[in-house]
Amino acid sequence: MKKTYNIIRRIAVMAVMVLSLTTVQGQALRTGYFTDGNVLRYRLNPALMSTRGHVSIPVLGNINLETMGNVGMGNFLYNSTLNSDKLVTFLHPTVNTDEFLNNLESENKIAMNLDITLLSAAFHAWGGFNSVDLTVRSMAGVSLPYDMLRFMKVSGNGDYNFSDVNIHTRNFADLSLGHSRKINESLTLGARVKFLFGLGYADATFDNMSIKANADRWEIMAKGDADIALGGAFKHSKDKSVNGKTMIDGYEDAAAGLHGFGAGVDLGAVYEFKKGALKGLTLSASVNDLGFISWSKSAHATISPEAPYIFDGFDNMAIHGSNNTLDDQWEGMRDDLEDFFSLEDKGTRSVTESIGAKINVGAEYEMPFYRRLSVGLLYTGCFDGPYTYNQGMLAINISPLNVLDFAVSGRVGTYGAGFGAMANIHCQGFSFFIGTDCFMNKVGKQFIPLENMNANVSFGINIALGKAKDKTKKTVKSTAKPTVSGTEKKTVNGAEKKTENKQ
Repeated sequence: MKKTYNIIRRIAVMAVMVLSLTTVQGQALRTGYFTDGNVLRYRLNPALMSTRGHVSIPVLGNINLETMGNVGMGNFLYNSTLNSDKLVTFLHPTVNTDEFLNNLESENKIAMNLDITLLSAAFHAWGGFNSVDLTVRSMAGVSLPYDMLRFMKVSGNGDYNFSDVNIHTRNFADLSLGHSRKINESLTLGARVKFLFGLGYADATFDNMSIKANADRWEIMAKGDADIALGGAFKHSKDKSVNGKTMIDGYEDAAAGLHGFGAGVDLGAVYEFKKGALKGLTLSASVNDLGFISWSKSAHATISPEAPYIFDGFDNMAIHGSNNTLDDQWEGMRDDLEDFFSLEDKGTRSVTESIGAKINVGAEYEMPFYRRLSVGLLYTGCFDGPYTYNQGMLAINISPLNVLDFAVSGRVGTYGAGFGAMANIHCQGFSFFIGTDCFMNKVGKQFIPLENMNANVSFGINIALGKAKDKTKKTVKSTAKPTVSGTEKKTVNGAEKKTENKQ
């Protein structure tokens, strides 16, 4: 692996290819939110007690990978007209301009979330349900405006303006301690405290870019910032300057380690209606990932609209010839984009960011004619800057056996619609689940998602503890008066009088 890597190259990877994202905002499979036997459901709402405790198999306890977006790789990669087995980028001259532009959104977004459980344990004790989790989480996203992609494809004479370009990734370890307990017969409250250890962070944001293009050169006015917290520093260019200022030419000496610290909390509540017309209905709500990470000594660079700088154009992007591979095309784009985004080194600074707070609000109704069947509605809202989204899910859940659960779900939201499913086995000593919140849609020959990036897969292997609850058994509240023995206190005219109960 190269020791020196270029921040502009990273921007180009995500901005042009919309690829190579490593992420988390993911926590657990949302399709399993209403599944009692799901040993990890407390991660979606800390008040949701699993019917069993568990100890995870290291690393395999939960692996959750999720991609989301309103565009797909089919928007940026095309089959070559000269060889259908080869791919070319949208910048290749054989790709029709109108075909490319007509399939774009005003804001083109892709995000990826990854959650890997290193160690996890949960158990019933101390009057409630307790959990300890150590996970590695990663989130990455890119948001590109239509006008930027139009400019890159057309590159004709005229004036161009675009803003809200963002590329972001955060990576951290999460040590969480949770506890939930029943307050009364109907109400359960829960909380999880999180200690966050930053592993790596990068953010590039361009608020405004104005370009005046003619046949010979382009004049660019831009405003933006870039921050990287990976233990290294920006490398300076030896032969590149803008308005007398030396520009950065990469990032070097990155080092594995802790580059930030933070804290967070999850809060949740569950209310079950035990009698009356609403008997069988359960309402729940939670706020997750309410917290922050402070990244210390983040390398900081800026570009300011003090005066325009000159760019000669994307000479290498539109590579001709049938023998050029996708790598060759990418190399040309990378070289041009390194010169297009010119950033000045500003030293280091501390950056504090939220970790993407989420809200879950659920309602589940247990069928009175078959208690092993339920229907649930779940709203999820994520608040994370450009990657904010809202989603509604309908799930049908069935537990034909005490140790076996199935769920199917349908969702609709900011990034479109999709269907999911989950299977869960949880006998004493063993637990295994596998599922998805969104099956992958149409793919091409190279198994590339063409329409959008919405897909999810999650699975886990754990050691289940305790005995599962039998949902077919109803709790019958005794109406008989208890027989009291021993000494009983009675009050007569305001005074206590002890009487002996005879049996």
